[in-house]
Amino acid sequence: MEIKYKALAESLKKEIIRRGPLGNQKLPTEAELMRAYGVSRQTVRQALSLLHKGGWIEKRQGSGTYIAPGLFPSALSSREIALLVPDVAEYLSHYHIGETEAVLNEAGYTTAIYSTENHTFREREILQNLLDKPVRGILVRGVRTAFPNPNISLYQELLSRGTIVVFLGETYPELRSDNKSDFPTQGQSDSSHNMRTQNSFSKNSVLQVSSDDFGGGELLTRHLTELGHKKIAGIFRLDDHSGPARYAGVLHALCENGLAFDDRDFLWYDPLNVRMPDSRVLLSFIRIQLTGCTAAVCQDDTIATALIRELQRLGMPVPQRFSVAAFASARETRPSDRITSVFRSSQDPWHIAAELLLNRLTGKTVSSVSCPWTLLPGESTERVN
Repeated sequence: MEIKYKALAESLKKEIIRRGPLGNQKLPTEAELMRAYGVSRQTVRQALSLLHKGGWIEKRQGSGTYIAPGLFPSALSSREIALLVPDVAEYLSHYHIGETEAVLNEAGYTTAIYSTENHTFREREILQNLLDKPVRGILVRGVRTAFPNPNISLYQELLSRGTIVVFLGETYPELRSDNKSDFPTQGQSDSSHNMRTQNSFSKNSVLQVSSDDFGGGELLTRHLTELGHKKIAGIFRLDDHSGPARYAGVLHALCENGLAFDDRDFLWYDPLNVRMPDSRVLLSFIRIQLTGCTAAVCQDDTIATALIRELQRLGMPVPQRFSVAAFASARETRPSDRITSVFRSSQDPWHIAAELLLNRLTGKTVSSVSCPWTLLPGESTERVN
């Protein structure tokens, strides 16, 4: 059983982390802590002593107990927010970046857009530049989130300096760790303790605006099974976490309905090797992998449109001979009814991310957001005869 004063010290440490550099730096009095936690004065004093030895607090004669000044990195004076996107031209043309910038500008921040080109080495270059020229916050579309990322330490260093990071879509698993942190053991160096402390704060600063991709895959597949489709194929992105999550949702819905699936009915693509939609890849998929299938779920509506075009060229009209459903791209607030799709019925994710960032910067308690998908039946799906 954990000793009471150690348990109290751990609780106080978590509260210090929760407050962050923007919170009240003075701790409650001993009497207030006794009442709040229902412990004795001796327990409070032992806990505070442990925190003091660990460098978490300092006692000021006649004034009280305060969070140690060097514990948190000083709040950055920068008024710049960095936006990291895969392709600047595409995002400026098709997404709602302009509206996001307007929200940040109105709050008194300037913005700078950087293109990662969906390459981890390019992301690394950008993050290294941002370490040399600190920014107050980062809104980022993660790079190849289905794979290990070599730039985690750079994100952690930025976070340890007080930069707030909000991910659009999936974040990196290494940055989703819990906020546990321990006091240094006897003999542990100060530098080692400081690094562990910084990492605690870093993890607490990561926010995420994601989508329930698993649920979206389920939603589309259930719609198709309700129309009588029993053999359903799919096209999914390999390098982004959304692809495997959407695929998993499709398989789950098939299994729930007692329907068989075949791995060979699914096409996986990596934008580093294949820039989709690619007509040759789609034609091969139709001729080889769609045999016996009557419907397909696509990673996005751009691929769905191209697939429909190739199906019709081969004499397989949609939806009379084949049904196609897809995830609407983030650029669409509400897609047309031409393609059966799921779309985000909530506010634009970039706008949500900007608001999360601003709320966090003003010291408000905020949490990551998961945007649900809404089904919009369209002209690309039909009941099986």
